[in-house]
Amino acid sequence: MKTRLMRHPCREATIAGAAAKVPAAIIAAVLLGITASPARADCNPAERINASCYSNLQDATTAAIAANQPLWLPAGTYVLNRELVIDYAPLAATGFQIISDGAVIDATATGLRAIMVTCSGGTPANPKECFYFHIQGTLFVNANTWEAAVRFGLNDYSDAHDSAKVDHLIANNAGSGSAVRLNYVLNGDIFAVAVTGLLMDQVQFSKISGAASATTGTAMLIQNGYTFSNTTSAIDLEVAQTCLAITSPSASHNTFVSPYFACPTAIVASSGASNLLFNPLYGGGTSPPAPGSQTGILTLP
Repeated sequence: MKTRLMRHPCREATIAGAAAKVPAAIIAAVLLGITASPARADCNPAERINASCYSNLQDATTAAIAANQPLWLPAGTYVLNRELVIDYAPLAATGFQIISDGAVIDATATGLRAIMVTCSGGTPANPKECFYFHIQGTLFVNANTWEAAVRFGLNDYSDAHDSAKVDHLIANNAGSGSAVRLNYVLNGDIFAVAVTGLLMDQVQFSKISGAASATTGTAMLIQNGYTFSNTTSAIDLEVAQTCLAITSPSASHNTFVSPYFACPTAIVASSGASNLLFNPLYGGGTSPPAPGSQTGILTLP
């Protein structure tokens, strides 16, 4: 029999005369800047954890993982006072799901990363593997940091995220960091609108689509690690100095299908091998790179 975690009921303010009686837990949450969106009446939905019924998003996430239930984010804004860590190692074989009804996770006031998706317990020599992380629906994430606003995997590649699926992630970083960073993702299917850059460090056998931009930098950057055998399909790269850059010597056999380039510089590829650019479209005055000017890229047609 599955053991279910007891969940907090939604707390509501009550009015007695002219005085508002608000529970101390809610007052503390507001002062700490960890309030969720206005709570819905349904605080005990079947088979999922309602994040708006918790005083902070980390507690709701921890409860959902412990109960092996999806984390439900009703529409509204969830303000963070610290990085949200989603460590789904306890569900390594079965995965973890977030259901977002157009929710906004806002970490701009912290100066920190908004979301860290990790799978603890591994080492660089023997990475921990977690399967089936899934963001269902549309999720907006805002940050103001030198790091990535949303990051999958640790920098040392000690955790591998296999068969991850992201339906619709819109991330925006007002700081100098990228919007989305994929450190170790395999067999993934990810649609992301990375308003301030999409960074791929070690991505394999995955499908990437959506859009990326970076006003003063690179919209999509493949750096470090072994990034190979991926398909980037119909991605929109613009509002950046460089649309696509490849600097990893181990970036190979990646296929870019019908990408749209609208940057002063379309491509800067200084490393890699056997990457294919198929049917690209250049707009906004962007010119195709001169034949032979880029390393490891073949363009068709």
